[in-house]
Amino acid sequence: MRLLALADQFTQFNDQLARLQPAYAAAQGHPSATSLVSACREAVQAIVDQPMHTGVDLTEATVRIKQLAVLTGQAVRHLADAKELLAATPPSDTPTRSGDIAHRIQLARELTLLAPVAAVESASTLAREIQRRRPGTATGADALAPAQRAALHATARGHVVIARHQGREAIHSRSNSVHIDTLRALEQAGLVAVEPGSAPPAFGAGPPRDRVRLTLTGAMALTDALGSSPRIQALTAPTARPAHTTTTVPAKRR
Repeated sequence: MRLLALADQFTQFNDQLARLQPAYAAAQGHPSATSLVSACREAVQAIVDQPMHTGVDLTEATVRIKQLAVLTGQAVRHLADAKELLAATPPSDTPTRSGDIAHRIQLARELTLLAPVAAVESASTLAREIQRRRPGTATGADALAPAQRAALHATARGHVVIARHQGREAIHSRSNSVHIDTLRALEQAGLVAVEPGSAPPAFGAGPPRDRVRLTLTGAMALTDALGSSPRIQALTAPTARPAHTTTTVPAKRR
């Protein structure tokens, strides 16, 4: 649960850096990145505190989050530089320095762009280890259809957004194809939530897109699914499908 929450925090952070104007991204991104460093360290400690044998897989899961803390710490420095540039630049010179500020923000975003995937991979490892220790533990994972488990997994990795154009919705996903009917069923069940306009546009001047996020209940359901069986692990693992898929349907009336 903690690692899935960490993945969601990184997704929101990256959305913020990509969506906001440089001045706002520099001002808001720096404290957010600092909080993420602390969240990574807390997640590492939570893994270490688990009463489990520390095998290779669990060690790698821990190291993966430690690496996120280091990379995010570097992002903090880039964002601090952006803030300093912004503060030291007179309003009349802002247009000429905006490129430097935007460059540092982009560097920070690149350092944390893959963080949601890394956090979900570590969550998968931890869930498998817990299930291995308690193989008879009942979970609610079997109540989910394979397509629903795959959609939850893609959502946790920050790979699902919705674009709206001329009265139509386009579901954009990577690694797994997420169908609109599956997404709406998960939303109706309270497992995912759609946040309008919170994701960056598909292209520079385009409209913002809607980010699909796990709810607390959805994160609990995915945690069960990640560690419940090898069959489910295979369903939620990255596949060799095309890197980007889109499903377009008429927009849902809200």
